[in-house]
Amino acid sequence: MLPHLGKIQHLFYYIALAVPLVLLTYWLTRRFALRKMNRVVMKAEHNYQQQIASLQQQLSGKVNMLEGMVEKLKLSNQELNRLNEIRSKFMSVVAHDLRQPLSSIQGFTSVLMMDSPQGGGNNDQLALNNILKATDNMNQLMTDLVDISMIESGKFKMDFKNFNFNQLLNDVYTLQQMNAQKKGIFLVKYDYPTDVMVYADRFRISQVINNLLGNAIKFSPQGGRIEMRYSVQDGWLLFQLSDEGPGIVHGEQTKIFQKFHQSGNNRALRKQGWGLGLSIAQEIINAHNGEIGVQSAGLGQGAQFWFRLSLEPEAYI
Repeated sequence: MLPHLGKIQHLFYYIALAVPLVLLTYWLTRRFALRKMNRVVMKAEHNYQQQIASLQQQLSGKVNMLEGMVEKLKLSNQELNRLNEIRSKFMSVVAHDLRQPLSSIQGFTSVLMMDSPQGGGNNDQLALNNILKATDNMNQLMTDLVDISMIESGKFKMDFKNFNFNQLLNDVYTLQQMNAQKKGIFLVKYDYPTDVMVYADRFRISQVINNLLGNAIKFSPQGGRIEMRYSVQDGWLLFQLSDEGPGIVHGEQTKIFQKFHQSGNNRALRKQGWGLGLSIAQEIINAHNGEIGVQSAGLGQGAQFWFRLSLEPEAYI
């Protein structure tokens, strides 16, 4: 038994020597690996810091360039706003200053027409009548310029009040009926069975209807037919005006309400005007939180203009 004990003792002795060596080897290996890893990490961090510095420098350059562009854009916007303000003031002043001489021309022309001899004075009467028509057209152009300048300057205000829509439509019909008769156009108004009260700007809504009806009369052929009607449904009033005029191609139907737009598809649509009337009409309807639009089957197929107004006063708050 003793020899076996000696061998065991020797085994434990070797184990006791081997364990520290293994631990020392592990520690040295780990330390070397950690140092190597630390050097790799430090190098990667150094490269990363260099990249960050380079990116920061590039970003700083881009920021400076962007700030310069923003400053130039601000200056450009300021200049553009200044020019727009000058243009709006110019349009308003021109329209205002031209109205007085136009009124004088109209007044003197009316006097001359009354004083003109009846017999043999047909040429004079015709000339004077043409002058009145021209001044009326110019007055309308000036009115459009004033309205569009007010819209662009944010001074286009609405005066909301309750009024009878049936009565408004009757007034417009009476005013435009004579113009339609002069052109040999049949103007038909379909009456709504009951009175309808609307909370809106009466003058501006009549301006919209007069614009739509005036255009229909202007562009409809002699012997044509124009129909006006409106209906009420689910708290909304829908006004519709149909004509037998030159019609509108599909691509023009979305552009026709743009400022200064005049159709290039039909020369008849290039007659007098700035191309502002429908744009102003759209601004008025938008100010009432309503909708306006047009449908047409194409050239030669006539058109139907329409707009919708809410009958609830809360819609305008």
